[in-house]
Amino acid sequence: MDRNNIYIKKLAVGFDLGRTLLGDENIPLSWKSLYKEALIDALHRCNSNIDDNKISIGEEILLKYNTRTNYREIEISSDVIFSEILVKWQMNKEENLAIVKEAFFSYFQRNVKLYEDTTSTLKILKERGIKIGILTDVPYGMDKKLVLADIEKFKEYIDIVLTSVEVGYRKPNRQGFIQLSKELAVDLNEVNEIEEEMDMWTKEFLKYFSVKKVNCYEDAVKFISEQ
Repeated sequence: MDRNNIYIKKLAVGFDLGRTLLGDENIPLSWKSLYKEALIDALHRCNSNIDDNKISIGEEILLKYNTRTNYREIEISSDVIFSEILVKWQMNKEENLAIVKEAFFSYFQRNVKLYEDTTSTLKILKERGIKIGILTDVPYGMDKKLVLADIEKFKEYIDIVLTSVEVGYRKPNRQGFIQLSKELAVDLNEVNEIEEEMDMWTKEFLKYFSVKKVNCYEDAVKFISEQ
């Protein structure tokens, strides 16, 4: 397996979630090209008329909050983002906010699947008494309940799940790593990385933590067991 990041120290492991433990290879890292389809689903669910103006407004607002296009570390909740869209659509927030959010995110979660070695890796770690946490930057401030739905099949192995909304910051801001280490009751100062590319997140991460390179999850598990 050759995917993103594993953050480790002694008897705890912190995983990212998307494209690390699970994913949908048909969904691009940036959702920009799929905004229209997801917004149409949301409007359908609200029994609203669908017109090009509404779609254009929604796309413009979503693009503003697209962290692949507009970098930010301070997190913004889905309530804020989709309330802004509903106001521009001149639709009642109280009646439609939950519906719009559920429809939008469901579009992107429909075909999310676990990677073939996710469960076996987590099981091995748990059998060895290692605490397991997840720290994930959620897209467009997605609600935690939707994250928990994604991990339903392996949640028995997870001790703590933290999202960027809870932390208030996105990676590479160190607050998420600090909070995860506190939740796992460890000092988080050593890292094993499994990644597809050395991108800006990793470069920023290296400012705060030392790094040990591994080639696969099996190597990471072996390294952890030897500590």
